[in-house]
Amino acid sequence: MKTNENHQNTVTLPEEMMLVEFYLGKELFGIPVKNVNEIIMPTQVTPVPRSKPYIEGITDIRGEVLPVIDLAMFLSIPVQENSEQDRFIVTEISEQRAIFHVSGVEQILSVTKIEKPNDLSNRNQFVSGVIRNQEQIILLLDFEKMFSEIIALNEPEM
Repeated sequence: MKTNENHQNTVTLPEEMMLVEFYLGKELFGIPVKNVNEIIMPTQVTPVPRSKPYIEGITDIRGEVLPVIDLAMFLSIPVQENSEQDRFIVTEISEQRAIFHVSGVEQILSVTKIEKPNDLSNRNQFVSGVIRNQEQIILLLDFEKMFSEIIALNEPEM
């Protein structure tokens, strides 16, 4: 990666990165396509007693029971009630899978430049970059950090 001369905080990637661009409320976010297995319509979720508030529950996707994470709640982003635009993003990292419930999926986006985030609020400790796409600003989530935090927070206490 090299820094772009036009803007000190802009990094030009050695090769383009493909992102899934999605909404949480009215804010746009992105995660790498490499971590996304599929995007589906929301299915019935079974609540899990005594789970963290951002865990909606579990659901069965083709014979595999996966946790459903309300990503907006995890990131402390206010969201209206569920709508027809809601989607489940089935994600995977290091052979662990989970579903992120999002407010809607916009598109698959190819990026070559990412701006380093300024010192953002604590909720955005999971933002690894800022992408400008025409008139829109997309926050790139540090998927690995976020996923490992979710997994760590949900391990049973001894």
